[in-house]
Amino acid sequence: MKYKTPLFILIFLITIIFLFITLKPLQKNIDIPILLYHDFTLILPDEDPDNFNYINTPKSFEENIKTLLDNGYTFLSFKDLNDAYLNKKDLPNKPILLTFDDGYYSNYEYIFPLLKKYNIKAAIFIVTDNIGKTIDDKKYLTWEQCQEMYNSNLVEIFSHSTRHVFYDKLPVYELQKDVLKSYEIIEKNLGKQELKVFAYPHGAYTDESILVLRLNDIDMQVYDIGVNNFKNFNKNYIKRINIPCEMTGKEIIEEINSSNY
Repeated sequence: MKYKTPLFILIFLITIIFLFITLKPLQKNIDIPILLYHDFTLILPDEDPDNFNYINTPKSFEENIKTLLDNGYTFLSFKDLNDAYLNKKDLPNKPILLTFDDGYYSNYEYIFPLLKKYNIKAAIFIVTDNIGKTIDDKKYLTWEQCQEMYNSNLVEIFSHSTRHVFYDKLPVYELQKDVLKSYEIIEKNLGKQELKVFAYPHGAYTDESILVLRLNDIDMQVYDIGVNNFKNFNKNYIKRINIPCEMTGKEIIEEINSSNY
């Protein structure tokens, strides 16, 4: 079978143009560290059952922020990161993200004022069933506080499940149902969410759960430890660095620089 030369050339050119438009260009080799904090207190207890891995002080947090700013880091939101992934904007040379898990009241009491003071962005991953409650002497955010932070345009509110269990031990449909329910609750209280990010409780996931959430319009999934790099960034496999008690800004930068992804 012979092609008519002009038609063949036209089809070839259209194919090349289509591929040029649709293929994602090579990304820059830029680290994207995402820091993970949990609860905060002014006075640290003498002992901690979690070995001080999930508690910190506002003073230490502010030191972290000042050190990172002084070293040229730019604080981004997940929307900023997603826009860069979609080639809608450029990343700064030293991007960094702040995240807080579980939705503790201390995030509003101590951290939100510091975010406003330094005009930096952050994301809080909430356990929706805990909102407005005090559990085991831990006080959680209210929806009114979530709304105030969300309206500031500094704080994104995302799902950390409805009940914070090990979902890798359960049928994947339970995780699917849970995540969709958590976002129904979030949207009922905060309005339509254009970007949906899910942080797995305990970092517990399965390959099947990743696929199921992708198919249910979850834009990004967070569940591993480490530093992301934009060159091979996978928004369904996002890593974070947990910041234990009193870790300094200098130590955070050393951890970022020593990461091998």
